Amino acid sequence: MIGVIMHVRTKAGKAETFAALAAQLQRDVLANEPDTLIFSVMRAADDPELFVFTELFANEAAWAAHPDMPYHKAMSAAGWDCVEGEPLILKAAPLTPGSTGINKGDTT
Repeated sequence: MIGVIMHVRTKAGKAETFAALAAQLQRDVLANEPDTLIFSVMRAADDPELFVFTELFANEAAWAAHPDMPYHKAMSAAGWDCVEGEPLILKAAPLTPGSTGINKGDTT
């Protein structure tokens, strides 16, 4: 499994547009990508211009295919136009019993 956490800050006046785009993307991903196990977009309660994406893909193929989906491509330009600066993107591996999440089969 592959996990991704992304923090995105929107430009002033663009948060509502971004929220609508992200909500539609979330609906599309959940309806069309069965190997995307989690795709959740949250908005910070104390900072309405900060959005947090939590994503969990069943495998490398699902992660690699995600940005190439037609609905993802269709909203990307408009979505990135709303973003202030560079997003913080963290790719991670989930911990499982007996694993540190670093390498498959790692039990240390």
